[in-house]
Amino acid sequence: MLDANVERELVAAVEALRVAEEQVAAALRVFLARDPVTGRPVHGRIGRAAEITGWGQQRVKETVTPALAERRRAQRGDAQGSR
Repeated sequence: MLDANVERELVAAVEALRVAEEQVAAALRVFLARDPVTGRPVHGRIGRAAEITGWGQQRVKETVTPALAERRRAQRGDAQGSR
């Protein structure tokens, strides 16, 4: 009985974490949006976002740009396959 309660709490906590991470990702996308005039990233924001979230800069970049994460995973897969 205790295990079932703990398991339910764990499942609920994981779901809450997923929702919170999506909210953080949405906020990061707005915070790191490119300058509308120049089309370039706003200088220094990735580092600041990493400080605020406690995540590394790479995780921040990959959260904002999922295609970057997929490309890096593919590259890692190619590198591991060639060894």
